[in-house]
Amino acid sequence: MLLTQRMLGKLASAAVAAAITASITYGQYAVASGPNGSGLMPPPEVFAPNMTVDPDADPFAQLMQAFAELKQEKARSQRHRAVIDWLITLQQEGLAGFSVDRLEGGVLYDIEFNRPRGDNATARVLIAMPQGATMPYAIRMATIEGEGLRLEAVSCTGNATLAELGGDDAMPAAEAASVIAVSDYLAAPAPADLSLPADCLTRALMTR
Repeated sequence: MLLTQRMLGKLASAAVAAAITASITYGQYAVASGPNGSGLMPPPEVFAPNMTVDPDADPFAQLMQAFAELKQEKARSQRHRAVIDWLITLQQEGLAGFSVDRLEGGVLYDIEFNRPRGDNATARVLIAMPQGATMPYAIRMATIEGEGLRLEAVSCTGNATLAELGGDDAMPAAEAASVIAVSDYLAAPAPADLSLPADCLTRALMTR
C-alpha cells in the first residue's frame, strides 16, 4: 500500500510538472479530449489574430470559427491577387493603365483602356475590392456608336445596364455615376461565396 501511495505521489507530481510546463510552453492552449485521447488545443487567435475571443465560449467552436475566418481571408487574398494579375497583364500588353485609391470600406482600382474602338468596346472600368469576407464588384463604361457610353454593373454572378449617356459630357457624367455606384457597393457589399473561382470578376469583365 505504501509503495502504491508513493507511486501515486510521483505520478501526481509528474502531472503537475507537465501541466506547469504546458502552461509555460503553450501559453493559453486548452486541453481537449475525445474518443482518441486528449491533447492541447491552440487558442483561436493563433489562426485568426483579429478574432475576438470569448473566454466563456466553447474552445472547439471558437477554433472552428477561427479556421473558417482563415479560409475566408485566404479566399479574399486570392480574389485580390487575381485582379492585380489581370491589371498587370493589361499594363504589360499596353492595353490599359490603372490607378489605385483607398475609399471608405475598401480599395478602388480605376482602369482606363487605350484607344477603345467600335460599339461595346471597354473604355474604363472601376473595380471595388471591399474589406472582409465579401465579393468584388465593377462598373464598366462601354462605348456606344457615336459619342455615348453605357454603364454596366459587373459582378461574379451577373451584370446589368445602369445607364446610357450621350453628348459631350458623357464621360464626366459616367465618372460621377460610377463613383457613386462603387461607393454604395462598398457600404453594403455582397458576402463572399467560396464556391466561385478567385478570378470570377476578371473573367466576367473579359467576356463583356
